[in-house]
Amino acid sequence: MNDVVVVAIISAAASVVVAALTFYLTKRHELAVQLRSEKLNHYKVLFSALSDLAVDGADKDEANMRFALAVNTIALAAPQQVITALLAFHDEVKFSNPDRSHEAHDRLLKELLLAVRRDIGLAKGDDVASFSFHLIGTAPTASQQQHAADGAAHRR
Repeated sequence: MNDVVVVAIISAAASVVVAALTFYLTKRHELAVQLRSEKLNHYKVLFSALSDLAVDGADKDEANMRFALAVNTIALAAPQQVITALLAFHDEVKFSNPDRSHEAHDRLLKELLLAVRRDIGLAKGDDVASFSFHLIGTAPTASQQQHAADGAAHRR
């Protein structure tokens, strides 16, 4: 076979292989970016629901439903260490736990947040020993206080 033909065949084959490899790596990167975006969305919903639970005067039934939905759907995108930390936190804060404590709540919330930060690649500089986080709530507004009072009077 002519050397020119062999070089042409090798060049064409190499071009096809490079194009296929580039396509594969690009798709893999796009899927990783899409998964990261989905994870961030799930985590935003989860921490938004947690935040609603910390706000005095908020509709706690609605907040609990949002939290339950966030917990139950996060397994679609979260790795095992996040799910484990989330379930440990839930076991501490659930209504049926008679031994709830602020210390355990804060410790488990910290572990959950650190697991989420590790999952999304933000924990590289975190110092686990000094890392501190707690939920910040707000006092109920006057209209929320009136709504709660009206609801309590209506239930009597």
